Amino acid sequence: MVNPKLYNHQKWIAENPPTNGIVKVSTGYIPRPLQDHLHNSLKRFNVLVCHRRFGKTVFAINEMLDQGLRCELRNPQYAYIAPTYGQAKRVAWEYLKDYTKHLPNRTVNEAELRVDIHRPDREDHVRFMLLGAENPDSLLGIYLDGVLLDEYAVMNPVIWSTIIRPALSDRKGWAIFIGTPRGNNHFKQIFEIAKKNESGLWYSAMYKASETGVVDAGELAAAKIEMSDEEFDQEYECSFTAALQGAYYGKYMNDLEVKGRFTAVDYAPGSLVHTAWDLGISDSTAIWFVQEIGKELHVIDYLCEAGKGLEYYVSEIKNRGYVYGRHILPHDAAARELGTGKSRQEVLEDLGLDIEIIPRQNLMDGVNAVRVMLHRCWFDAVKCHDGLECLKNYQRKWDAKKATFLDTPNHDWSSHGADAFRYLALGFRGNSGMIRGNLPRHAVAEYDEFDFMGKPRQAEFDDNEFNF
Repeated sequence: MVNPKLYNHQKWIAENPPTNGIVKVSTGYIPRPLQDHLHNSLKRFNVLVCHRRFGKTVFAINEMLDQGLRCELRNPQYAYIAPTYGQAKRVAWEYLKDYTKHLPNRTVNEAELRVDIHRPDREDHVRFMLLGAENPDSLLGIYLDGVLLDEYAVMNPVIWSTIIRPALSDRKGWAIFIGTPRGNNHFKQIFEIAKKNESGLWYSAMYKASETGVVDAGELAAAKIEMSDEEFDQEYECSFTAALQGAYYGKYMNDLEVKGRFTAVDYAPGSLVHTAWDLGISDSTAIWFVQEIGKELHVIDYLCEAGKGLEYYVSEIKNRGYVYGRHILPHDAAARELGTGKSRQEVLEDLGLDIEIIPRQNLMDGVNAVRVMLHRCWFDAVKCHDGLECLKNYQRKWDAKKATFLDTPNHDWSSHGADAFRYLALGFRGNSGMIRGNLPRHAVAEYDEFDFMGKPRQAEFDDNEFNF
């Protein structure tokens, strides 16, 4: 019999000698009152929004151990998933080893961040794994009896819908989403799903630092002085409305959402569909689908896959049944590959696409082009959901030593969709047929973003000036 929620191993052994040959074991974990409440409140699917230093990882690891060691299924398998494999190792590996060190028949695999607890009486084992979410496709094919998604807000959202949820199905496994907000993104959305379905299989909870008492008042007061209001509200008060720090388009996307621009946008058969691509080989290829309707840009669809050949994407495009105009690709698509002697541009043209190559551009020219173009855009909320998450979460790199954001983007799951949209903004010339020139570098400095989003200032930002 194992109780992972008791402490002091030696004391526990002394007070609880073996009974009928059953050895009782302590992992050394004492839950705080709020953690204990959570252990007793969880359902099959759980979304827990927690402030910094709440103790969410310790709670989650011990819940996973408790569930796993009680599981009656054969060879149960559990996973703790962090945004990256490196984060999983840094954040949770020592916890997992420490809380299992007194369990009998334990095997630790340092190379694979895995702990197995063998059950000789059943001739099987319970497996606990630490994984990273940076390459969702690498997790395909596994089954899971339970999963912890730590800091889900900074993961690629497809990891849940296309990878993890199916992996839980045949054994009816459980899931815990846990983390701190990172803007109004997919973590907020799944939190809302949990709140709406609490009478069924879902459970939700939010723990703000001002309410839990875990971080003392003096420390919170000091942090509030040292941090911006948005940073403090996000990290300690679990605010989803604080704009993601360092996000290139965060305020613009929030403004569009408030204006109802994420809605149902139907394909208009009378207008051509143009696409913009970010090409990947070993990683993801992202494609946006857009129509120009009057002065509006209707973004009707989005496609993103990894590890597929160009023939696959052409087939997917043709199967959608749209009538196409131009397909906009970045400059490197024109480079010839050594293996074939052909460029990807030539391959796509041979497959029947009308390709337009965007010359190499300064990153901020592209970012400014997106910011200017967004006020014309309406997005289909369903078909473009994953792409919208990319635009919301695309952000600059953080330099921890200098405590500042760099002028270069953070290359993560969101960058593919954001790069493709940047190529769209740089290459789109619409029905006018005008050739786009380089955007003026002063674009961001010469307007107020909030006034501009609501009322374009024609004197400074006329559409014709930017050749859209």
